[in-house]
Amino acid sequence: MSEVPTVSVVLPVHNRSSLVTRAIDSVLGQTYRDIELIAVDDASTDDTPDTLARYSHDPRFRTVRNAQNLGAAGTRNVGIGLARGRYLAFQDSDDRWFPEKLETQLKVLQASADCRACYSGAVYYSKEHSYYIPREGARGAPKGDIFADTLMINPTTPQTLLIERSLLTETGVFDDTLRINEDWDLALRLARATPFAFVPEPLVMIYRTPDSVSSHMARDTAFRVRMLDQYAEDFAHNTAARSRQNYVLGSQYLALGDHRNAMRYFAEAMRDVPSSRGAAQMLRVALSWSTRWARKGR
Repeated sequence: MSEVPTVSVVLPVHNRSSLVTRAIDSVLGQTYRDIELIAVDDASTDDTPDTLARYSHDPRFRTVRNAQNLGAAGTRNVGIGLARGRYLAFQDSDDRWFPEKLETQLKVLQASADCRACYSGAVYYSKEHSYYIPREGARGAPKGDIFADTLMINPTTPQTLLIERSLLTETGVFDDTLRINEDWDLALRLARATPFAFVPEPLVMIYRTPDSVSSHMARDTAFRVRMLDQYAEDFAHNTAARSRQNYVLGSQYLALGDHRNAMRYFAEAMRDVPSSRGAAQMLRVALSWSTRWARKGR
């Protein structure tokens, strides 16, 4: 390995002593070996520090510990600040990379002259089911200029990314005021700054656990409201994405028992539907949701 590694991998971890070995082993077991792995312990209270210490024999591995809990975004930012490589990748503490992940993405990214970021396919896995992401629409998974697609839905996850580290000096790092969707927020800024290369092959296994941060609907709802405001000018030119976000907000407010906001966002969604048939279909779905929740006494 060179004195300055080509790829820096940042892994935030909090109270994952029983799972983090899977993530670490999958990074250190990559076919591409010119890497450093920076594990940032976010003030764990379990045996995580002891688990991390077992990897101290590997010169590619180093660990630091936060004095207080910073959350996923703040902890990733600590790792970013310590990174030395030209490229930056992220791993989560309960997920697994396939062995050729970095090697494959590096080849694709270095062959894509205009791109400074690359993402790959992945498999979401839980005990109930598994599925491939990104979900391909009529145009397939987005690549190149993916900003408009990312306003609709985030096609990336941190675990699937490989980016030039210098890119973050232009876009900024993770927003540590966010406790959910901080990855989507960064993806929008990255997508505005550079075209993306894409590897359709699934190179990551993402395990969904009961305490996954992405399960918090109220925080997700607040994020989408903020996104509609922050990117209002962009949404004005992408009414399909605006309609989708408003529709999702209507559905989530309904699930949260806030019928007034639910109807407000459903109405906003229907304004951007190009046909009366589409609007009628959306209205039927909205009303069926409303009836269902009313029967439950919400």
